[in-house]
Amino acid sequence: MASLTLGGTAAEPPSTYAELLDRLAASPRPAAVWYDGSSGDRVELSGRVLANWAVKLINLISSEWEISPEAEVVIDMPPHWKTAAVHLAVRALGPLKVRTGGSGNPEQLVIAADPLLWAEDEDAEFEELAGVSLGLLDSSFEDAAGEALPAWALDVSAEVRQHPDQLVAALPPTACPEPAPGRPPLLVTAWDDAAAEAMISSLVGGGVVVLYQGEPEGETWSQMLRQEGVE
Repeated sequence: MASLTLGGTAAEPPSTYAELLDRLAASPRPAAVWYDGSSGDRVELSGRVLANWAVKLINLISSEWEISPEAEVVIDMPPHWKTAAVHLAVRALGPLKVRTGGSGNPEQLVIAADPLLWAEDEDAEFEELAGVSLGLLDSSFEDAAGEALPAWALDVSAEVRQHPDQLVAALPPTACPEPAPGRPPLLVTAWDDAAAEAMISSLVGGGVVVLYQGEPEGETWSQMLRQEGVE
């Protein structure tokens, strides 16, 4: 199995997303681990690296759109470390109606790993569309997927690296969910709102989130269970 590495928490847990990002940015300890069930790849992100990606995403989203507290944002992505960064970034921007998956209309913004499905769906109603390819070193969605995004859609993979590692503007004082300290790593095999909330709660409590993309079977699954000590 291939293994890649990218990149103590204080007694009082962070109470806002700004504090959570500061805490993560100061931590060299693992915060998220991603497994690809098909290839066997394992990618581990420190708190510092996860925060770095989230901050870049916050700066990108803020520069492209005016996200209001009444906005609905759909995150239609698999269990992946980039999805974890997107959830963290979007929730840090305010009390949004963040939903996972692709049901329900209309939405202000859809962030998708397969944005072409949304672009080609004549029944889907949304204002903005952003595509995120899932490779580690992708220079653009088109390079990674071999298909061009519509000209009106945002290529996150091409744009995010150009944004600063520090917040350009102060975040709203949005409260984090209650921490979940003293528990085994959280395993996420599919996204829904409960899983996204549990991920943030785990990070607030200084925990590790294990993201498994693929069928829960086979050698990679078994090795993940043994190696990560998840529930």
